[in-house]
Amino acid sequence: MQYHIVLSGTRWAQTNEEIKLGKRPRNYIALLQEKLGACIDMPNVEASSADKVRSKLFAGRPENWALARHLVNQLTSDDVVFCNAEDSSIPFSAYCVSKKDRPKVVSLFQNFDRPRNRLTARWLRIAKSTDLFVVGSKFQQDLVCRDLNLPKSKVLYLPQFVDTNFFKPGLPSPDKKRPIIASAGLENRDYRLVAAATQDMDLDVKVCDASRFAKRLKKSFPDVVPANMEFRYYEMGELVQLYRDADIFVMSVFESDYHAGSTSLVEAMACKRPIIATATKGLSSYLDPDAILTVRPGDVEGLRNAISYLLNNPDEAKKRAERAYQIVMERHSLEVYANTIAARMRELGGGDRPDESIIIEPARQPANLV
Repeated sequence: MQYHIVLSGTRWAQTNEEIKLGKRPRNYIALLQEKLGACIDMPNVEASSADKVRSKLFAGRPENWALARHLVNQLTSDDVVFCNAEDSSIPFSAYCVSKKDRPKVVSLFQNFDRPRNRLTARWLRIAKSTDLFVVGSKFQQDLVCRDLNLPKSKVLYLPQFVDTNFFKPGLPSPDKKRPIIASAGLENRDYRLVAAATQDMDLDVKVCDASRFAKRLKKSFPDVVPANMEFRYYEMGELVQLYRDADIFVMSVFESDYHAGSTSLVEAMACKRPIIATATKGLSSYLDPDAILTVRPGDVEGLRNAISYLLNNPDEAKKRAERAYQIVMERHSLEVYANTIAARMRELGGGDRPDESIIIEPARQPANLV
């Protein structure tokens, strides 16, 4: 049995070099490749006119369709394929629908709820050729099952991962003068809420306003940035220190069915910081009530009260941070993520059944701060 990992992009070598230099956290792909002895396939195949048309009609870039077309003629039922994003999953699964001796396919969907992804998945009947969908929240799992009429055994909920060797607890900066509220990311963020809640408080708000996966939206940012609030780009090493400097990490997002903010959330958890998060449908799988204090989306007074509460109750803040760190080590480590996918791929390949000890249990539902 041969295992393949079909990537959505072509930065594999560059990413690995940056990891070796300590400039960025490890990626689960390298660990998955090592565990399975898998081949890495990247979209560096020349796209045809038909590939370009398909990319406009459906999900993915022309190069993703070109790679899928190239691979589907080479692979058989003796192969197991993992696609690491919608851009690689949809084209490959679409080509496999009509192939009799098709490979087994495991597809990771970051956000199935996007209209284009949902419509394309149904239109191209990719459920017929996908043996296992992997999603990042319980809500997404329910959505895929309902939309594609699949049993839960075909849709794996696997929480967001974090490299706990890179993002880890450490000392705050020696020149820190007053409490720091930290946040990070762009996707679906509501920094207007953070600004309104903290503008009159005696503290500093520091935000890493960068993301490889999302655009900067005007609605996310205050029209006038308060004097105690700063937005800037942080290198990865600086981002780790930002988490360590934070007295509280705030994940403020608009209501959404997607788990936007989960990456930054688990990074802060891995650095053992007290956390406040908006209780959205998409993030509900991540918000253990013993670890993370939650407020309703858009609730300025609720967020202000939550910040004051944790600052004035350091023992509880520390207890919650320690519980969050425990959860990260149990459910969100890079090793757990890669091991779980590898086990499912081996099962599809006719190997051992997955180790039940690494199957993730969903977090309890959060309780809002009233």
